[in-house]
This record gives sequence, C-alpha cells and structure tokens, in this order.
Amino acid sequence: MLRVDNIPWYVKPFFLFYGYSAGILLFGYLWLMHATCKIKFTGEPLPKNSAAVYCIWHTDLVFYFIVFPKVKRQVWMNHPAWYMKPIHVLLNLTGVEHICLGSSGNSGKIALEKVIGYLKHGYSTAIASDGPAGPAKELKSGVLFMSRDAQVPVIPLRFSCSRSYRLGGWDRKFIPHLFSEITVVVGEAVQVKKDNLEISTTTITTHLND
Repeated sequence: MLRVDNIPWYVKPFFLFYGYSAGILLFGYLWLMHATCKIKFTGEPLPKNSAAVYCIWHTDLVFYFIVFPKVKRQVWMNHPAWYMKPIHVLLNLTGVEHICLGSSGNSGKIALEKVIGYLKHGYSTAIASDGPAGPAKELKSGVLFMSRDAQVPVIPLRFSCSRSYRLGGWDRKFIPHLFSEITVVVGEAVQVKKDNLEISTTTITTHLND
C-alpha cells in the first residue's frame, strides 16, 4: 500500500502540494464553521489539564473538528494511506503534536502502542471508535485498550445540530450548515480496567447513542 511515509521521490512534490493545499483549505473551512455556528456544551464538564481519550463516532468527525479547531498536547492514531495526507496536515494545524500511523489492518497494533506511550506521559487523544471502515456505531477495542493500559479515562462525546445534511458512505458523516447550533453532550468519564471491559463497552456505547 502506498503510504504517506513511502511516497516515491519523483511524485513527492505533487503529493505535498495536494496534501498541504487541501489540508489548509479544510482548516479554513473548519474555522469558518466554528466562527459562524453557535456551540453549546451540556452534560459533564470537560477535564482540564489531565489526559483523556475523547471518544466519538466516525459520523461526527466534522462536528468534532468544528467544535475543537485548536487543541493542546494531543496525539492521534490515523490511517497511513497516501490520500490521508490532508487530514494529517489538518491535525497538525489544529495543534496535534504527534500522529501515529496505523489503523485496523495497517500497523494498527504498533500505532496503538505508541499512542498509549504518549497517553502515559500526559497527552490526550481523540478517536472515532468505529473507524476507519465500520461497522457504524460499533465500538472497537482500541479505545478500551488505550484507557486500560495508559490508565486514563474515556470521555464520550455526542453531537447534535439544528441544521445539517449527511454524506454518503458507511458512516454518513454529518455536515452542519453555516449559522447552525451544535450541541455537544459530554458523557460521564469511564475508566477502563482489566475486569470491566464488557461493562465499559456498554457504558461508552450508551453515552454515544443516547
């Protein structure tokens, strides 16, 4: 598979132009949406100055970036395929300091171990826990292992919007309209342990779906 880290030298200039131009355009779009949409938080308070695993569904990724266009001390695990370069540029522009290349079936275990290492040193992360290819709204084990092994809580985030439309694809991402209202419901923190994997899965899924 052609990855962002093994692009042949003779196409690299075109690849970088594609990645940075598209990534900067996405970043500008997200800031425009952040500036024009009304954003409201409900539920539990967000943790301050402490590491956490922020858990969302893949369908809500655009909401997440609009609500949080700038972050501090974050590490992300992200798909390594070449076409993901604009997303990696976007993540860097939002303030994500480290991107661990990997996903299910693509060096996922190695990337997961790297993320856990950063979490142990005080970084936070955000993860679309049913990605990268579904099934939609089916919690995968990566988010549980991050919390369990790094001993940091999972914070489920659920989003709704007054006016939006949906894309095609397996996850049917929501795209809000300009000047709409986005509501973020912050769920109860869940600390995953060796002996509560099943109940943690149920609790996190319930918070994401309610």
